[in-house]
Amino acid sequence: MNSVKIIYLERANEIEIYYNFIENFIETSTNDDLNKILKSNMILMLYNLVESTMSNAIEEIHNNIHSNGVSFDLLKIELREVLVSYLKSNSNAKDFVTKISSIANDIVKISFSKQKVFSGNVDSRKIQEISKQYGFDSKTDHTETKNGNCLLTIKSKRNDLAHGTYSFTEIGKEYTTEDLEKMKKEAINYLKEILNNIDKYLKNQDYKQPVIA
Repeated sequence: MNSVKIIYLERANEIEIYYNFIENFIETSTNDDLNKILKSNMILMLYNLVESTMSNAIEEIHNNIHSNGVSFDLLKIELREVLVSYLKSNSNAKDFVTKISSIANDIVKISFSKQKVFSGNVDSRKIQEISKQYGFDSKTDHTETKNGNCLLTIKSKRNDLAHGTYSFTEIGKEYTTEDLEKMKKEAINYLKEILNNIDKYLKNQDYKQPVIA
């Protein structure tokens, strides 16, 4: 998980730098439209952090299972169901047969597509759904994260911008710099705790079926 956490920290730091810039800039700027555009860009950066962090983390789960040589039949039933669904949508039969040497282990890696696991749809509800499928904890400190509720706003506004539903000035006028700071802190703290949960999950190999004595 080290590489995943490093990328998360790098992007979180980019957001801190950008936020400090727009906070100082807006204090003295008389260009209201530019101020709104800068605030909208902050939302895009936050969504970039959310999706990249979660897609990297889920990829790490697959890599960890594969590198540890854990067989498909030893995984929790919910995770096996996910892998089969991925295999049906992300890999054709020819590619799969060409790339595998041991189906019981390679299905974990070959069936997964990082580009397809999330596609503009990441919020706390999606993360909770994924956590149930994989078996990692999605609970966080409500005081610090508000359970990731801000991720829904970040996702929705990002999609409005990406699809051209609203302009950057239209989105930006909805938020003060204080609103963005609150959103930033909650999102960064939420992702940090989710990554810690996944780290613990991997160390304990909680993706395996419990051993019945």
